[in-house]
Amino acid sequence: MYTGKLHTSRFIYKGSDIDAVLDRLPTAVAKEQKDGSYLVTVEVYGEKGLNMWLKGQNISY
Repeated sequence: MYTGKLHTSRFIYKGSDIDAVLDRLPTAVAKEQKDGSYLVTVEVYGEKGLNMWLKGQNISY
C-alpha cells in the first residue's frame, strides 16, 4: 500500500486472538510474554500503512 524503506517495528498485543494480527501482517513474529500478551515484531516498507492499521485496531505502540 505505502512505499518507503524497509524497517522493523515492534508492539505489544494484549488482545484475545493473535491470529488476527498474524493474518494481517504476514512477516509478523509473535512471542508470548509471561503476562499473556505478545511482543510482535514485523518488517514493513514505510510507516504510514502500519500506523494507520494499528490506530484502527486500538493497539498501543
